[in-house]
Amino acid sequence: MEKPSIFQRLMSYLLGTDKKLYHKVNIDREVVDEILQIAQEAYPNEFAALLEGKITGGVLHIDGLLFLPGETSDKGAVMNIFMRSLVDEGIGSVHSHPGYDGSPSDADLHFFSKNGLFHLIIAQPYTLDSISAYNSFGELIDFKVI
Repeated sequence: MEKPSIFQRLMSYLLGTDKKLYHKVNIDREVVDEILQIAQEAYPNEFAALLEGKITGGVLHIDGLLFLPGETSDKGAVMNIFMRSLVDEGIGSVHSHPGYDGSPSDADLHFFSKNGLFHLIIAQPYTLDSISAYNSFGELIDFKVI
């Protein structure tokens, strides 16, 4: 992921979103291990959770998962997003797909655009290599496990 241009930084500052700019994503190993385990245990149903973390110095660091009440099935997962704390800015989300395609659906893209900055989809066989990361526009982005 490349650093934002001067124009992007200026616009972010003017719009008040400058504290949400990032050019690198790090995810704690424990968080990834938990995602892998939950996806495997939930199969054939999907699971969904919110990502916890913060942006410091242009680096988005994911350090936890937040589970909200909701419903899951082999067709999808729904979180009661309105139950999120008012002080929680919402870094993003993670959910599983019961098949081998980690591409976001139209519903996923709609959710991404309204809820957070960074999103993960894990597909079968539920390994690190089957995790895809997306920004709020549904564009693939890289991440590093630390």
